[in-house]
Amino acid sequence: MAPRRLGLMKKVCIFAFVIIPLYTVFYIMYFQKANLLLKNGLNCDETKGLQYNLDQDNTQEVLRGREDTKRLSSDNARQDSSFSHFEKTQSNSKVHFKINDSRSIKTEIPIKETAISKNILPTSVTTKELARRQVKEQLVTSITPTQATKVKLAPNKQRMIWNEDSSSSNLNRRLQTVKNNYVAMNKYAVNFTGSRRSRKLSSKELLCELKQRVEVASIQLGDEPFTTSKWQEYLPNRNFSQVLGHFRTCAVVASAGSILQSRLGSEIDAHDAVLRFNGAPTTGFESDVGSRTTIRIVNSQVLSRPEHKFHVNSLYKTGVLLVWDPAPYSGNLTEWFKHPDYDFFENYIKYREKNPNQPFYIINPKMQWQLWNIIQENTAEDIQRNPPSSGLMGILLMMTICDQIDVYEFLPSRRRTDLCHYYERFQDQACTMGAYHPLMFEKNLVKRINRGSDREIYVQGKATLPGFGTFQCPNPE
Repeated sequence: MAPRRLGLMKKVCIFAFVIIPLYTVFYIMYFQKANLLLKNGLNCDETKGLQYNLDQDNTQEVLRGREDTKRLSSDNARQDSSFSHFEKTQSNSKVHFKINDSRSIKTEIPIKETAISKNILPTSVTTKELARRQVKEQLVTSITPTQATKVKLAPNKQRMIWNEDSSSSNLNRRLQTVKNNYVAMNKYAVNFTGSRRSRKLSSKELLCELKQRVEVASIQLGDEPFTTSKWQEYLPNRNFSQVLGHFRTCAVVASAGSILQSRLGSEIDAHDAVLRFNGAPTTGFESDVGSRTTIRIVNSQVLSRPEHKFHVNSLYKTGVLLVWDPAPYSGNLTEWFKHPDYDFFENYIKYREKNPNQPFYIINPKMQWQLWNIIQENTAEDIQRNPPSSGLMGILLMMTICDQIDVYEFLPSRRRTDLCHYYERFQDQACTMGAYHPLMFEKNLVKRINRGSDREIYVQGKATLPGFGTFQCPNPE
């Protein structure tokens, strides 16, 4: 028994006084080496992976302006050829950002090497957190506003900005069929005699086309057939621009589902005037869409269909109201009055009788076709032969009375979704790409005249347009 005990004790002593110390020394040396690798930036797999992830996370935070990157859903990363795709490639101390479109723009942004303290691992501040701060600080100081508009990250989650040259080839098969059917249907007897532009107009040229050729006006007493004493009682005696006056800054708030979770409410309400559409509510959505309403544009369906409860809903008793209805391309008001797309005239009169002090205007339909002509002239293919959307008409209206117009979520942001309206649950890609309206081509136009940055479109869904009174145009020939 004694020799056995001595053998066992010998093994225990060897394990305690030889193997454990050697393992401890090896353990310390290993982590000192790992820490040294982090310090010197050697290309070990662990260090490369850490730095790559830090670059991705922190650059996204700089662009978004906040830390809550987890809120992006897979919908935001949907690949769609109607957008410009951005990708990032790393090479040594430089990061190359480039756009995969016909312009082949490449911007190089130098990023300094990140210094990591040798004592970083044992401290309460983690390696990732310290490096996050350093990379973020470097990006803030190194990315200029011009460069930032071109940044797109995450190879596996490409970010998308609306491509102003989008065409029907970008539509899915169903929407292509719908679009072609509307072109062939020609419900409003469109007889387009204009010519297609042989070259792409500049932003200033396109703005002047809109300013000089689109007459934003409401129906006035004396416009045939609105000449009777009956209409004298119900039509406002002053144009809407006289009632509204002039504003410095205006917000146009699209009803798109992608405005949810935007937290844009305070920014929207800070404008001098806010325009909304149809039955878009504010109650319950104030943090995303704001609470103020200066103008509301509704289509004739809202007046005509009982489910909208136009006469009793408080939404339609705030601010200035405008209604529009599709009319024949010829612009014949008498023909339109006899056969409106939706029979809203009686409901308009009924509303005016009950609410005589509520400013309420009927948009002259010639505006919609003047605007349609410009879209078609600047589009290579045939667009839907239907009037433009309430959204684009609202934008043009605000350009006549505002110095600066911020348009929210007409051009989709990083939150892009197929949810049609933020206050409903119906989903359809047509709400973004267009079906009845030539919506895709309207977005192309807005993107071309946008004076804001691509970053603002991506983060906020905001396009910034100048008011017509802020620039001069040459005399039309």
